[in-house]
Formats: sequence, structure tokens, C-alpha cells
Amino acid sequence: MREAARALVAHEPQLIVLVSPHAPRHQQSWGLVSTQELRGSFARFGSPEVDLKVRGSSKAAEAISSAARSYGLSTRELPGDSLDHGTLVPLFFVQEAGYRGPVVVVAPPLPGLQTEVLFGEALREAARSLNEHWAVLASGDMSHRLTLDAPLGYDPRALHFDETFVEFVRAGDLRSAIGIDPGLADTAAEDVIQSTAVAAGAIAFRARGLKVFSYESPFGVGYLEALLYSDRAEIKHRTPPPGLLEVARQAIESELRGENFIPPHFEAPWHDARPVFVTLRNAQGELRGCIGRTESIHGSLADEVADCATAAATRDYRMPAVELDELAELSIDISILDDPEPVQNRAELDPHRYGVVVTRGLRRGVLLPNVEGIESVADQLRVALQKGGISPAEPYRVERFTVSQVIPRSRTAN
Repeated sequence: MREAARALVAHEPQLIVLVSPHAPRHQQSWGLVSTQELRGSFARFGSPEVDLKVRGSSKAAEAISSAARSYGLSTRELPGDSLDHGTLVPLFFVQEAGYRGPVVVVAPPLPGLQTEVLFGEALREAARSLNEHWAVLASGDMSHRLTLDAPLGYDPRALHFDETFVEFVRAGDLRSAIGIDPGLADTAAEDVIQSTAVAAGAIAFRARGLKVFSYESPFGVGYLEALLYSDRAEIKHRTPPPGLLEVARQAIESELRGENFIPPHFEAPWHDARPVFVTLRNAQGELRGCIGRTESIHGSLADEVADCATAAATRDYRMPAVELDELAELSIDISILDDPEPVQNRAELDPHRYGVVVTRGLRRGVLLPNVEGIESVADQLRVALQKGGISPAEPYRVERFTVSQVIPRSRTAN
């Protein structure tokens, strides 16, 4: 939960819309806490010393109510002086992570109306109407019947619900996640689908920058923490970091001339270090070097690019090092990677969408997605294992990753 809260706060939202299925609910109307101060404590959980308060926003609540009406949805006001635990728990962690901005709490109506996606769309329109940068925090538990001592008793199908939901989320298939068989959802006694549907509607089902932090099931109740959408990932796809190709070119040239090279400083969000791969090709399109890593080791993105570029030019031992007189004809690809995540079976891999990391002890093989000639998961794993010097007969760990930004091939300057 702390990691998820830090990820949310790092996006610097101007307001958090917190959707809680445990807030007071109505048969048909959406509840909104529009007071200027929201308060609550953990007294009923045996910790009266934990007392939280946060700013509200009547302006944002009114914008949400107005947008909801345009979608044919009704809203009602909720008190803000006794927040429910579905609000207090995530609020505790985002405050701990440093968030000090306003919060609007939303309570869905009772299940059955199927208006959650529409309400999510209304949230998006409300944020646009105020020209503000909002985050939607979808609170809720998963199955309540995972163990014999679970709150609502035990049902073996409850775990199947959780596993299915988590896999859909992990794959970015939000429509399937919120469309799970209603009978299975009822058996699990879940209250995660409505909140997730609101978030999915708010991001138009675009699971960009998605990351599953964890799933656990203490007390017989399932809990999933995940980032469904990152606007920073959207920025990375739209706008290449300025000057990184020139950084790569200059770093290679300096290395070949035996000169020192200090990468320039870039402003946020391009300053922070990210794992990268740098690929070099000659004028005929032949590979002349490809080096990268799935975890950053330097303090900035420019440093990562410079290091991987020089390594690709001089330390890819599959081919001769680049010569200075061929540098002008080289083209450069820079792939900026998202952090890898473990996979449990081959069904979670897709060589066109995900890169792959295979590990056995200190041996590791990495293959980017969309590699020419790699059309199947079997091909992808075979090549990755070969690169890592790992036999297919050995046990090995598999992770997958996405490439959040590819800076297209560009001829270096003459």
C-alpha cells in the first residue's frame, strides 16, 4: 500500500477523487462529500489516536455533480465528519506519502444500476472543466470468503474470483475485470468491481503505465494494489525526451576518441533515471550493437543513455566494436523501459507487447518486444535463454516488461 501511495503522490495530483464502497450508499444516487473539511478516526478499530483530517473541495464536488447530471446521473451530499474505513485506510497512506491536497469522497449507489463507467466519464469531464489534474483512487476489498475464518465464511470459488480479477488487471484488460461472471462475483462477496469500473471509465479503459504492486489475502479477505493508468506514461509516449539521441551520439564519439563526456542535465520528467536499451544499426540496417538493462544504475536518464550507448558501440561482444569512421552512418534507437514484473505462466507473455527477462542465478537474458523474426512466445523465450546462456531444461525465472517510449531511429549528425 505504501508503494502504491508513493506512486500516486509522485504524480502530483491537484485533487484526489476517492471512491469508497464502504461510504453510506443509496439505492440509485451517487454520494459526494462536498464539505471543506473531511475527518475520521480509527477509534472503532482500537486506535483512537489515529485521527485524520483533510481538505475537501466544494468546487470540485459541484463540477462532478454537474457533469454527472449531464450523463443522466443523480448525486446527493454526504457528511464529511465520520469517514468510513474504505476512505480512511488509503487516505492514511497517501497522507503518509506526503499528499496535502483536497479530497472528494464518492460513494457508489447499490449494485445493479451499471452506471459506474458513466460516472467515471463524468469525473474526467469535471476535471477537464476545471482544467485540473486529478487522480482517482478506487478503494475496495476483493473476496471476503478465502479462508474458513473469513468474515463471510469460506467458498473455494472465492480464490478463483481473485485470481481471475488480478490476471485481467495485470494484462490491462479492464473490461474483462469488471465484466467477470456476476455469479462468481456474488460468490466471492466482493466490493472491488464498482470502484474499478469508475476508475476504468475515468481513464477510458486505457491501462497505460499499469503496474500491479501486490496481492495479499490476510484475514480471509483479498487486497490488490495496482496503478491502472499513468499520465506520465502518456507523456512519454507523446513526447520524446529532448536531446537524448544527441547524448547517445556524443557519448559514443567521445568514447571512440578517448575523451571524457559529461551528459547534460534535463528537467523533469526526463531527469529521473529509467532503465534503457540502446540499439545501433549501420546504413544497411545491420545490427552494430545493442546493450541495455532492466534496472537503472545511474542518477539520471541522460547518464543511463550515455552508458548504454557507449557499451553498445564498444562492448557488445557479439560483433566488432564500432569504428569512428562509421559513426556518421549509424542509426540509433533508444528504448525506455518500464520496470519488469514476474509472470507465472506463458499465457501472460506476448512477444509483440512485452519484452522478457529470463534469470537463472547470475545468468540473465533479456529480449525487447517486437523483435523482427520473433513471432511466438516460444521463439522469444528460446532467444532470451540463448542470450543468457541458460538451458531450457534448467529452472529459470521469467519476468516481462513494457517499453514506455521508443525514440525512433535517427541518423546521427555528420
